[in-house]
Amino acid sequence: MDEEHKRLVEELLFSEEKAPSFAKRLYFGSFYADAVLPYPEVSPQDKNEVDEYVARVEAFANEHINASSIDRNSNIPADVIKGLGDLGVLGMTIPKRYGGLGMSQYAYCRVCEVLARRCGATALFVNAHQSVGLKALLLFGNEEQKERWLPPLARGEAIAAFSLTEPNAGSDAAGIETKAEWIADKGVWRITGRKQWTTNGSIAAMLTVMAKTKIITPDGPRDKITAFIVTPDMPGFSVTAHALEKVGMRGSKTANLAFDGVEVPKENVLGPMGGGLRVCLTVLDYGRTTFGATCTGSAYTASNLALEHAKTRYQFNKPLAAFPLVKKKIAQNAALLFAMDATTYLTASLVDKGIEDIMLESSLLKVFASEASWKIIYESMQIFGGRSFFTDLPLERMMRDARLNMIGEGANEVLRAFIGAVGMRDVGMDLQKAVKCLGSPIENRNILFGAFKQLLKRASTPFVNIKAPELQDEKNALSKAVRSFGWKVLGLLKKYREEIVDKQFELDRVATQAIAIYTTTAALGKADKTRKPKDIALAKYYASYALELGAGSGDEATEKLSDMLTGIKQ
Repeated sequence: MDEEHKRLVEELLFSEEKAPSFAKRLYFGSFYADAVLPYPEVSPQDKNEVDEYVARVEAFANEHINASSIDRNSNIPADVIKGLGDLGVLGMTIPKRYGGLGMSQYAYCRVCEVLARRCGATALFVNAHQSVGLKALLLFGNEEQKERWLPPLARGEAIAAFSLTEPNAGSDAAGIETKAEWIADKGVWRITGRKQWTTNGSIAAMLTVMAKTKIITPDGPRDKITAFIVTPDMPGFSVTAHALEKVGMRGSKTANLAFDGVEVPKENVLGPMGGGLRVCLTVLDYGRTTFGATCTGSAYTASNLALEHAKTRYQFNKPLAAFPLVKKKIAQNAALLFAMDATTYLTASLVDKGIEDIMLESSLLKVFASEASWKIIYESMQIFGGRSFFTDLPLERMMRDARLNMIGEGANEVLRAFIGAVGMRDVGMDLQKAVKCLGSPIENRNILFGAFKQLLKRASTPFVNIKAPELQDEKNALSKAVRSFGWKVLGLLKKYREEIVDKQFELDRVATQAIAIYTTTAALGKADKTRKPKDIALAKYYASYALELGAGSGDEATEKLSDMLTGIKQ
């Protein structure tokens, strides 16, 4: 990473002092239990309201959403979009004063999960509209902008899109080339450039568009990204590709856009001038959280189809579920699905609590959920064998849809490097400060004493508040994993120092360990809350699988869990 990128990362991610999140504290070998345990639960009244609403959405989806037809015709019918608008789905997270339902992230994830169980493309359409398309307006817009745009967006009368990616800028958002020039005599910003792969881009009535603007800073003029509200009726705006042909998610409209001197009023600047990348990163945190729900939804459908097939399909005079290698797939599918669900709603609870910094948690969830969903769909297809290759089953469509999840809203490889580097940054800064203080130990004794205390903390296993007697072995293993993780982070920083940001193999391993700890915490926490025998068994199996303990997810444990799930023994 060159110096300009390092400076930009520091400016974007660390310019505001925020309390370290649960995930960031893990890098210090610390387990901030109060943030995640006991596992969050919704009040009975709120849960009943959400359950009732989700049931209405599910009934609508079952009656009106034909996923096979949507995929085959590459189109979500207008009556489906209108129906979702009439139900309030397209304005779930918009406050009631702007015409929305004002519902929680928990409720929104529940609905997106239900939609994804039925149709991935429809879930993506909703996610692109609400999780990212209008989220910048909701979070950064001024009152006048909100009053103007949010009511029709909430009703589904207008659709929103988020336009960032360009031919020469994907995960490197800072490398976008679209420019906005201030035209003083007209009082407008003139945008020129190209955007590609904008979901909902050809049907949106409001687009959040990122463009470079010249900003005067103490160091002189610099090109910085600014967010703009653009509407398709502005002269110079055109859709160069209305609906690109895609491998999956075919019902969603993915467009290429052109901005040929589009004149945007100054009132349409969204958020602070030059603050577009911060807007972008914040919005993507919400999108990645919802990714967890949509991945869980599709994985749920695939896993359940495979489970039922394994119980009813006979070969060699036995059901497939009686064969050990099929049992392994059933057990791993179920354990991964349990962890996906637990991690999704744990992360959603952080949003609902108003936690400011969820960028690591949402990234951990997105990488884990997209990769686990892919594995579950793959293994489900294996259980179906040759039947899964034909279009009379939804699995081949789900496989095609799921491929996008590991690319969209940040390719997983980029996010893994991000998870490793961002998580280690604060640890590195503390170490750097302590080393500098060694030159004047008396004057800096308080700082050095704090650093010494932090080292002592790393030497002990942190307290993990899991109470179920059946989960004590897994609780202790999780505690040890946190301590080991903290020491490994120190070792990497000692070895590579600032160069660690370019050591992607090491960053990838750090990310894998962070994902394992976060998802195991969620799985154990949920099982500890419900105390259901099935949940306990799934959490134990997943913890052993994720933390690579071996015995807890070995052959005997696999047989036992699979038999519990299927009721069929060899």
